[in-house]
Amino acid sequence: MKSSSFIIFLTIIFSICKSQNEITNFIYGESQNLINDTEILIEGYMSPIGKWFGTGLNAGWYNTSRPHQFPGFDVTAGFHVITPDNDLFFNPYSKLQSISYDNSQEIPTILGPDQTVQMFYNEEELFNSPPGLDWNGPMLMPFLQGSVGLIKKTELLFRYAPRINLRRLNAGFWGIGFKHDVKQWLPVVKPLPFDLSFLSSYSNLKSSFDFENEGQQLKFNVKSFSSNLIISKKLLFLTTYMGIGYQYSKSNFALNGRYTIYDWDGNELNEGSAYEVSDPFNFSFGGVSGLKATVGARIKLLLFTIHVDWTKAQYDVFTIGFGLNSDIGSKLIGGGIEKSITK
Repeated sequence: MKSSSFIIFLTIIFSICKSQNEITNFIYGESQNLINDTEILIEGYMSPIGKWFGTGLNAGWYNTSRPHQFPGFDVTAGFHVITPDNDLFFNPYSKLQSISYDNSQEIPTILGPDQTVQMFYNEEELFNSPPGLDWNGPMLMPFLQGSVGLIKKTELLFRYAPRINLRRLNAGFWGIGFKHDVKQWLPVVKPLPFDLSFLSSYSNLKSSFDFENEGQQLKFNVKSFSSNLIISKKLLFLTTYMGIGYQYSKSNFALNGRYTIYDWDGNELNEGSAYEVSDPFNFSFGGVSGLKATVGARIKLLLFTIHVDWTKAQYDVFTIGFGLNSDIGSKLIGGGIEKSITK
């Protein structure tokens, strides 16, 4: 997870902001409309990245609906293959107040083609939109996850990557989940030969990039949440599972610090009327929200597992994972461990 944070965040930094000057060039003039327009353009350009992160953080939390019994546990590593849903272009023409462009053109997102669109202010050239990365395939996102059984057929799940500093880039991530067997509380359903559980998860990713000038910093954060109802059936070493749920994520982009800006007089930058702005950008973009459905299968041989599943959502996700899985708790429950714990 932490390696993907570095790769994606550095991609954002170097594709949008190849130098500090390119950042400040987005905020011409004193007009708040110009800054608002710039937020709209950056939001549209980066939207697929926010969806990419949000989708990946919400995916792959389960491969069975049966929770571990205390002290059973598992550790799982794998990766998601995320398919963007035609997010190669965006068209904010009707939302812009001061900046304009040829409305017959679509502006590339960060995943779009390697081309730019000329932006105008008062019919004068202002700047070119940043080019896309000409991304032609799916997006990958690795994950590492652990879980441990508690009492009353309840399981605690967690994901974690410690904060790491790479030159001026700082990134860290954590996530927590809760899975509980709901079948035990339904007398009519309890005798039926399958497992039924509810799982909820929350993830929080924070990253920042410090510029050379003290106090100037770019922040990119993502928060995500999902809830799922899962059903599974185990036959010998094979477990098949299905889940339906709701997911939500929110990405935030902030440019902090003080920056020197020059007025735009219609022809050139007027360096004689320089002024400073503080924390010019802080806005949300590229979140996911809506229903999702998952189908998958897991094979377990001794303590080792491999699972694959497919999730249908705003961005479709194919997941493969490998794990170490101990069901020691189910063997010890018969010996009275859970009864002694709950006394």
